[in-house]
Amino acid sequence: MGSDGLLDAYSWLEANQERMVADLVELANQNSGSNNVDGLLSVASWLEDWAGLHPANLTKIALPPRRIVGDNGKASVVETGPALRWDYRPDSRRRVMLAIHYDTVYGVEHPFQVCHRLNSDKLHGPGVADAKGGIVVLRYALQALLKFSLANECGWTVLLNPDEEVGSPSSASLMQEMAPDFDFGLLFEPCLPGGEFVSQRKGSGNFVLVMRGRSAHAGRDFPQGRNAVAKLCGLLAEIDQLNGVRKDATINVGNVIGGGAVNVVPDLAVGRFNIRIGDNRDKVWFENKLKSLVDAVNASEGFRCEMHGGVTSPAKPITDETRQLMNAIETSAGQLGQSVTWKATGGVCDGNKLAAAGLPNVDTLGPLGDGLHSSEEWVQVSSLVAKAKLVVELITRFSSGRLESLEHSRIDVETFGG
Repeated sequence: MGSDGLLDAYSWLEANQERMVADLVELANQNSGSNNVDGLLSVASWLEDWAGLHPANLTKIALPPRRIVGDNGKASVVETGPALRWDYRPDSRRRVMLAIHYDTVYGVEHPFQVCHRLNSDKLHGPGVADAKGGIVVLRYALQALLKFSLANECGWTVLLNPDEEVGSPSSASLMQEMAPDFDFGLLFEPCLPGGEFVSQRKGSGNFVLVMRGRSAHAGRDFPQGRNAVAKLCGLLAEIDQLNGVRKDATINVGNVIGGGAVNVVPDLAVGRFNIRIGDNRDKVWFENKLKSLVDAVNASEGFRCEMHGGVTSPAKPITDETRQLMNAIETSAGQLGQSVTWKATGGVCDGNKLAAAGLPNVDTLGPLGDGLHSSEEWVQVSSLVAKAKLVVELITRFSSGRLESLEHSRIDVETFGG
């Protein structure tokens, strides 16, 4: 269909802005915190009923539990919700993947649970920007493409996963398996507060150190004890001192738990930290440094340090294939009278994993908002329509064969952890 079909699609999206808001409120008012399995299951069922992406085929995919290390130093597994996958024309020569998560950082005990309209263009609520607003943008864009027959010469697949806010440990292998099947990906994380799209991202990983020592009475038998808290704090201080050694590598020691009564030498302490890296060389450097430090502790009499975790989101650079996709988005935005600016960030998302698995992608096709991960989260209502229009324009051009540079693009696959 020609330009008339596109104009009709844009008009339809504009006419449905308040319906988009109503749907977003209903979705965001349902708690789907990453650890709220019942909430994830309920929201997944709601999304199935609401999506309305017929004739795309829906598959609900059970995901494996994720492994966690508790404050007692013991490992356990945590269940999660399903991944939801819709496939439209999966045998098409041109294929695009559209993905975003449906979990949020707000648990069932968090006080921030209900949306409020602040003004005609601002909605306040849990997950309205990150990333339930992105789900609404994705759904309405695809409905417009289907309603006005704008993408009949390409296939698309939607993937909604339940665990991005905890690093996508259960869905990472699924994304890695799917990535090579598509020409490019669009992810619906919110754009930056100034409206910028993210151009490249640092890598990230979370680590847990479990330090075990020897308990003893702090008065009568102090020399017999081995203080796990003190030993762990010394190790974490050495890790912290690695900051500044490499320009793009930062380590944040975020949590330390251990000890009890102060007349007892503590025999257990658990520390958690996050690392951000600029590239794989930073990753190798840090892993080698950390192993050396942990090995030195384990050579100390009476102490044992266990190391868990790793870099699970490789850095996401701008490749030639990514640049071609960025150029296509800029052109589509120009057709709509929208402007596009790009900015690098230290934050990570599933776009990191998909890029490392071979799929060029832009990951900020979601709405504009701010206050993410806080009780101040909000979304700009008008940006829901603007982003949906952009997706419609881009996929329409791709379907018509006017974006040949994006077809069958691939990047080298880098293995990443789950």
